[in-house]
Amino acid sequence: MSRQKTPQVQTDSIARFIQDWQRERPDLDPWPLGILGRSSRIYAHFLRRADGWLSPLGLTWETFSLIAALRRSGKPWELNPTELQRQSLLTSGAMTNRIDRVEALGFVARRPDPADRRGVIVRLTSTGRTLANKAIAVHFRETAAMLATLNSRETAELDRLLAKLLADFEQAPPAPASSRPGNRKAS
Repeated sequence: MSRQKTPQVQTDSIARFIQDWQRERPDLDPWPLGILGRSSRIYAHFLRRADGWLSPLGLTWETFSLIAALRRSGKPWELNPTELQRQSLLTSGAMTNRIDRVEALGFVARRPDPADRRGVIVRLTSTGRTLANKAIAVHFRETAAMLATLNSRETAELDRLLAKLLADFEQAPPAPASSRPGNRKAS
């Protein structure tokens, strides 16, 4: 998909990358770098800031995401670890260790899963629920402040476009294992 080269109105770190690629490889159109590069950089900035506003509450992004997912699930505020991973904004790697950390803090408790003899259910404790409610209020306020540079029309349009893109990614079949990074054979 070719895009017309438009001059950058605002200067950011990704604009320089695009300019460099346009100079070095004028045969390629680097427009995807603008979208994905900026999305990646925005997410990195978000994570750093989120750790900043969550830290006074004794939380990290990972612990917050875990207790927020349980709180959002509704009464009785419990999920099995697989569903907890799906409902949080966390990757599946080391989910057991994350649950262990939050359990050690007294924010969750494990109990046997009555539907699976080998499984467990992770439940938000009353302490965890109180903290989740407080942290979510802070989180919503601070994320809104991060996006305050956009007006309501811009935020609605950005949200609509990101939802469209995410839905497409989530509905696409998984890439074949041979085309995933790290699975390529040396030539």
